[in-house]
Amino acid sequence: MRLDPKPIQKPHVPIIVGGYADAAFDRAVRFGAGWYGFNLDPARTKQMLDKLDAAFAKAGRKRSPSYQIVVTPPMTATADQAKAYADLGVHRLIVNLGSQRPDKIDRRMTEIDQVMKRAA
Repeated sequence: MRLDPKPIQKPHVPIIVGGYADAAFDRAVRFGAGWYGFNLDPARTKQMLDKLDAAFAKAGRKRSPSYQIVVTPPMTATADQAKAYADLGVHRLIVNLGSQRPDKIDRRMTEIDQVMKRAA
């Protein structure tokens, strides 16, 4: 693999590892600067973070506050759920636009904007 221009992060760009299998959590602990979960509501996110923390414990470590937690919530996520993700320590939510059609993307972005304003 080649990357140009060279990243300023040393020794390399942060690697965010996704997956729900025990082996994926082990890889996230071993190689990752963070973990990514897709289509998870807050309750399922909590379950996955418990599994991640178990993988850290198995490796004799604790998850640091700087270890990035990134989640794509379901398309039906609410403002209250956005707050719940924050309470769980999720650093970033990646939204699912659900379509590549510009008219649908604009509508979806308006919905997301309204949810985030209510969550603020």
